[in-house]
Amino acid sequence: MRIQFEKWFFGIGLIIIFPFSVFAQKSTPQPTPPDEPIKILTEEVHLNVTAQKIDGRIVPNLKIDDLLLVEEGTPQTITSIKQIPANVLLLLDTGGNLNFAKNRAMTGITAKVVTKYLSPKDTLAIMQYNDKIETIADWTSDFSFAATEMDKKLLSGKRSRFSEALSAAVEMFKARPLENRHLVLISDGLETVADESARQAALQKLLAANITVHVISYTQLEEQLAQKATQRIKLGNGKSKPRVPEYIFDDILRGLSISPEEKRFLKTMNEAQAIVIINFDNEMIRAVRRKREAWRESEYALQKLAEDTGGMFQAPEEYETLLKLSVEITKAIDSSYVISYTPTKPIAESPKGGARKVRISSHLNGVQIRSRQKITVNTSNP
Repeated sequence: MRIQFEKWFFGIGLIIIFPFSVFAQKSTPQPTPPDEPIKILTEEVHLNVTAQKIDGRIVPNLKIDDLLLVEEGTPQTITSIKQIPANVLLLLDTGGNLNFAKNRAMTGITAKVVTKYLSPKDTLAIMQYNDKIETIADWTSDFSFAATEMDKKLLSGKRSRFSEALSAAVEMFKARPLENRHLVLISDGLETVADESARQAALQKLLAANITVHVISYTQLEEQLAQKATQRIKLGNGKSKPRVPEYIFDDILRGLSISPEEKRFLKTMNEAQAIVIINFDNEMIRAVRRKREAWRESEYALQKLAEDTGGMFQAPEEYETLLKLSVEITKAIDSSYVISYTPTKPIAESPKGGARKVRISSHLNGVQIRSRQKITVNTSNP
């Protein structure tokens, strides 16, 4: 009897539980259809802000109330401000053909100045691009080691993989925190491998990343030296041994009925290395003229890249100025603050590939603020 009662109780339990099981299966919520993407309501934005006095000195103890942030004409509330060590990537252009100013040695010296003047709290990496893209030194705080690696590995090449190098730089930064990232580009900005669409895609990818770009451009130096190279006729300079021995030349002059001034002029011609140089290389002249136009376009693009990301752009006209500008860029990097805010209009509501204009200014007198001027939307969610 006891066994039969347990069987009867178990059977009744199954009858009671089964309907509830069926009901639970029927009432299970259906999954969200794949064509209804999840939308992000708010996103916190982090921006690098450089605050310097007119003479280039760092502004210490910058506060939230010292700044005014406007996005698309609407004031925003800054939620935090802080100074943290910078992550700095040196991207060195050592490639290309028909260069008049850009050279491996000068690029290396300029890069070494950056490594010397950066704050010891910062982290540094070095990449070069020419026929290929190479990491010279991975992320490190040992700047002397990075400089030594540059001495050993910095090479020249005939091609310039500018677009690929920008994309590689963005990938390199993925190993570092999202805040206070700086790219120092020493280049003329020319491309010899990729087409214009690839170049624009690489620039957009860099703009979408939270990276401040500083540019030391060779464009002005190249332009000046290229202009001289395209001159059809130019005066030579410097002196060497006379083309005709002096005693023979004096004998020639004795037989000529010329004035003393004319004799001195002819003697100068004989002593000059080349008084008049005539350039008959038409193809070379045309190639240089095309490249001069490319340098002008590149300078505009590089300057805009630096301005849009809140960085510095410098195109010196003398080699000596390259070194001075490197020091100024290191000062700007170590004058950086990171600010945070949550936009009143969520970025996720902006169309992919769109951009928002941002402007940051200061209430403090004599303080210059530099920051990125647009936020580029690059997200998989609409």
